[in-house]
Amino acid sequence: MELNVESIKRREQIKFTDHARLEMEKDGISADDVLNAIENGKVIEEYVNDRPFPSCLLYGKSDENPIHVVCALPQHVNMLIIVTVYIPEPMRWIEFKRRLKWK
Repeated sequence: MELNVESIKRREQIKFTDHARLEMEKDGISADDVLNAIENGKVIEEYVNDRPFPSCLLYGKSDENPIHVVCALPQHVNMLIIVTVYIPEPMRWIEFKRRLKWK
């Protein structure tokens, strides 16, 4: 299965998990912010062995603010599941795209 932005954008339905909605509320992120991040985003990590569905971490921006979106792509349904959304902490990421290695 391809885990890239184009395959994500082709999904016809989007479902936000309860966890994603809670995190969005906590960080002041709207559904439009998430859609903007997906539209201009880039897959920065792939979790092809995640269960029940393969998933990925996407980095994007909305109004120039960095956003991380973890989304799952069910294989037999044309749906994108938004697992969680958050504003990445600058101290944990290099340009919000690569995890810093902790010693």
